[in-house]
Amino acid sequence: MTGVATRERVAGGFVLIVLVLACTAWWIGLPALTLWALGHATNDGPTHFVAGVVGVPMAMVATAPILIWLNGLYLSLTGVLARAEADEDETGWSRRLRGPLEPIMFVSLAVAFIALCIWFFFVADTAPTSIL
Repeated sequence: MTGVATRERVAGGFVLIVLVLACTAWWIGLPALTLWALGHATNDGPTHFVAGVVGVPMAMVATAPILIWLNGLYLSLTGVLARAEADEDETGWSRRLRGPLEPIMFVSLAVAFIALCIWFFFVADTAPTSIL
């Protein structure tokens, strides 16, 4: 019994780490990759801008089910889903399970925003010097 619980705990921890990395990549890597790909697809600035405004959210919507699946996998591995189903059978009402996805998304958004500000104000070639 202990080996199964330990195995589930380790697997849940691994999925949680993957979820943290995936959420951070969702906010930082996916927009950068989409804009990079669009940069190779067109040389026209306005076309690149409009395609980016449309393409980045579309890419985020297309890949969001992966994050939702990882969240469900974490809930399943840690036994939260089984306990919720048992409670539902016992009490007759179900509750909404959230899991770690929502707080991880919030924190990774904050990290992405801070990284964007650091890049824009200190690293970029066109960093505004009059503000600093």
